[in-house]
Amino acid sequence: MKPILKIAAIALAILLVILIAIPFLVDVNRFRPQIEAQLSSALGRQVTVGNLGLSLLSGSVKADNIVIADDPAFSKSPFITANSLKVGVELLPLILSKQLNVTEITLTQPEITLVKTANGKWNFSSIGGASAANQPKSAGTSPANFSVGKLKVSDGKLMVGYANSSAKPQVYDKVDIEMTDFSFTTQFPFQLSVRLLGGGDASISGKAGPISADDAAKTPFEASVKVNGLDIANSGFLDPASGFGGLASFDGTLDSNGNQAKAVGTFTGTKLKLSPKGLPATKTVVITHTVELDLGKQSGALTQGDVAIGKAVAHLTGTFQTQGDTQVLNMKLAAPDMPVDELEAMLPALGIVLPSGSHLKGGR
Repeated sequence: MKPILKIAAIALAILLVILIAIPFLVDVNRFRPQIEAQLSSALGRQVTVGNLGLSLLSGSVKADNIVIADDPAFSKSPFITANSLKVGVELLPLILSKQLNVTEITLTQPEITLVKTANGKWNFSSIGGASAANQPKSAGTSPANFSVGKLKVSDGKLMVGYANSSAKPQVYDKVDIEMTDFSFTTQFPFQLSVRLLGGGDASISGKAGPISADDAAKTPFEASVKVNGLDIANSGFLDPASGFGGLASFDGTLDSNGNQAKAVGTFTGTKLKLSPKGLPATKTVVITHTVELDLGKQSGALTQGDVAIGKAVAHLTGTFQTQGDTQVLNMKLAAPDMPVDELEAMLPALGIVLPSGSHLKGGR
């Protein structure tokens, strides 16, 4: 073997020994109190993590058994639990000076519980506002001085319900969230995807922030929203006794300044069923709509609701109000001069069956 090759082989062997030895020489568990303290301070919730391990290949510190406490006004049960937490770190400062510089945080397979009260308050509203010791937060207090290059949730489960309600929470899985250049005090890009109940999926992407110091639920954002293959009957949004069913998709935008929100987009419904005795409709229904929301009052108005059934177009407008876990609607349907031929395909969806061999022809 040539001398230069021998030197290279020896150098490579030494490097491998160093890489194998470093995780044993650097006791990353010494940073556990620091990680817990930083996360607890940033979130305003007590955060506990399990055993830590250093991975040189991924440049990260991994922890197991993650628990983030809930707002005590809601529950003593955890707000988030996760199988593992990966904290991306700068390796040289960690190895040479025992300094922990965090570049990325990833929660793997977390279970997240979201709870809403009758007056519209969410259990995540106090995120970033109160101290880890649950000290009172004064109005206008700035969020914690915390930032990270990337914040991710991978393969999570989301449970959404109402406080003091006998109804079972809605459970969504395959939840993936990614936020880059995350900070409580500036705007940051985000992406979210989730598998829907009964099938289908939804994705939301856009920008959010700064996080509201008074109520995280009132954080401003602007986002594009896409929903594909939503099973209306099994979505959890409607009472099964209503008989409503079919598949729905949505493509639009949702923007909020923290107090007022506006949703603009197009809903497409196929195989719709609008009655317990109804059959799936053979014609697609397209609804172009604009909805304006008052987040504080939990109310809103449908200012545009153009319902197209082929060439037949109706106009649905009105208001709605959330009262606890009930939606109260006050709607007006105007459907002038609609061609009867187009409407025939929707009659089965309403439970109306024409005599065998008969059809509607002509007329408005």
